Amino acid sequence: MRKKIRISAAVFFCMVVCILAVPQKTSATTTIQGKIANLDQVRGLKAGACTSKSINFHWLLVDGADGYEVYRAEARNGRYALISSLSQGSQAFMNTSVLSGKEYFYKVRAYVEEGKGRSCGKFSKILRVNTKTLSRRIVKAKCNINVRKYAGTNYARIFGVPSGASMTVLCETCDKAGVKWYRIQIKMNGKKRVGYVRGDLVA
Repeated sequence: MRKKIRISAAVFFCMVVCILAVPQKTSATTTIQGKIANLDQVRGLKAGACTSKSINFHWLLVDGADGYEVYRAEARNGRYALISSLSQGSQAFMNTSVLSGKEYFYKVRAYVEEGKGRSCGKFSKILRVNTKTLSRRIVKAKCNINVRKYAGTNYARIFGVPSGASMTVLCETCDKAGVKWYRIQIKMNGKKRVGYVRGDLVA
């Protein structure tokens, strides 16, 4: 009985040693979670010339940065995904994986390399930009509708549009849930006004 216990203990000890000896893999570009680098926030994020197939924007350089991370979302309050990591000295980006007449949202942050990971500064303010449309589109309100500041019923109503009113579609977008919206322009009381309407409320 004692012999069996000694054998079991020896086997257990060997298993522990083997587990501890297995090397752990570490990504070379892991962002260090919860750690904010001593870097300034990226500022001056502005759109440049955009086409139906590309979006261009630039920003001001941050002192001490090793590079920049560019994030994109299709809804202002949606999920932002990393689409590019740029090297030191970069201060412009061209996004070609886009659709014509579509709205996108971007934010950028600077980073510094630390060993096998990196720590990042605070994100820039959100940049809203859209690609050019291939053709002009006019829609009409199916009923009296509210025009919002951004795509989503949780955003403020900025003005109302009466049933039957015609609007020019500037671009297509969506809310956080993926529901289709349009960024529209309409002339009211001699002034051009811009806002967002839900896709199912126009025809």
